[in-house]
Amino acid sequence: MEQINRDEYPLDRIQRLLSGIPFFNEILRADPAQFERLLNMSEVLQASAGDVVIRQGDSDTFLYFLLKGQLAVVAGSNGSESVINYISPGEVFGALAMIRETPRTATIKVDEAAREAILVRLDYAHFKDIHDEANFNLGTRLAFYRMLVHNIRWTLEVNKMQHPDHPLVASLRTVPIYTGEKNTVTELEALHDQAYRLSDILCEWNESSDPVRSNVQVT
Repeated sequence: MEQINRDEYPLDRIQRLLSGIPFFNEILRADPAQFERLLNMSEVLQASAGDVVIRQGDSDTFLYFLLKGQLAVVAGSNGSESVINYISPGEVFGALAMIRETPRTATIKVDEAAREAILVRLDYAHFKDIHDEANFNLGTRLAFYRMLVHNIRWTLEVNKMQHPDHPLVASLRTVPIYTGEKNTVTELEALHDQAYRLSDILCEWNESSDPVRSNVQVT
């Protein structure tokens, strides 16, 4: 996996690929200057079939977005690996280990059937301090945390539909959806709290489930 060749992927082509990611598309429409800064602070990567994007046990603070290709989520060690899920263009992955600062729990590779994959990764360090205005304005920070909360809550809701009697369903109800004034620092603080509480619940759910038979967000 390496940085893209800008001769093959000039800026306009990258922007077209990023338009398939709701988070980037929202920033582009709301504030082109913030989009340019976001792109400058992101890494656009190119990987070939079989290349490892995330390795189980590694630690980093990146959130990943798949723009092109298909990825396979692999659990287990050499000799006993099994594909437990696939990641398609437009999907976001890697949030749990990023938020909780824990090692990656699965390996993610470019699917052997894919010729290549194009990804973007964004360092959480740029967003961890929700009151830091050095790089991104309030609107961009809100969009980032709305994305995180939606991503994690959606996974938990799918798990809930599949396993309505799971004991952690009750825990999910303890994390309320924000209903206060929108586009405020108060909303940002609430979203930040939700992201951490929901990630703890999802991690606990993953640890209590068979990843082969459940909707596990493992990275």
